Amino acid sequence: MEKIKDYQVQTDRYYDPESGFWIKEEGDVIRIGYNPLVQEGTGAFVSLMMEPEGTLLNRGDAFGSVEAEKHVGQLKMPVSGEIAAVNKRVLENPRLANLDPYGDGWLIALHPTGFEDEKKNLIHGRDSIVDWFEAELKKYQDKGWLAEP
Repeated sequence: MEKIKDYQVQTDRYYDPESGFWIKEEGDVIRIGYNPLVQEGTGAFVSLMMEPEGTLLNRGDAFGSVEAEKHVGQLKMPVSGEIAAVNKRVLENPRLANLDPYGDGWLIALHPTGFEDEKKNLIHGRDSIVDWFEAELKKYQDKGWLAEP
């Protein structure tokens, strides 16, 4: 875990720079959730809907939708796979994605297909993650996407 400004960033996982999701390998499945910067820039989550378990999707396909204070849109797959589990707790209480993005606020778990090839699209490793997150933070601040104290 690295503290970058006011954000706690997990450096033991992969990050998709396009979708803003983190990806964590857990045995034969991978878990996916929002990184804390994206979830703060989006605002409080109001509603989350996701495709059911067993759905097979490719990188870039929509696996659900989100409604938040500052954003309404589709959730795009950061990697390809079959949905192994949907976090029912986050569906019932979407704010979990804001309050605990690395813990109880995860979105889906996948049985990945082609993950070894798709890793090249992801950011991994402490230094790479810190550099990327700092650049993202600056971009969010420059565009006024974050509330400033």
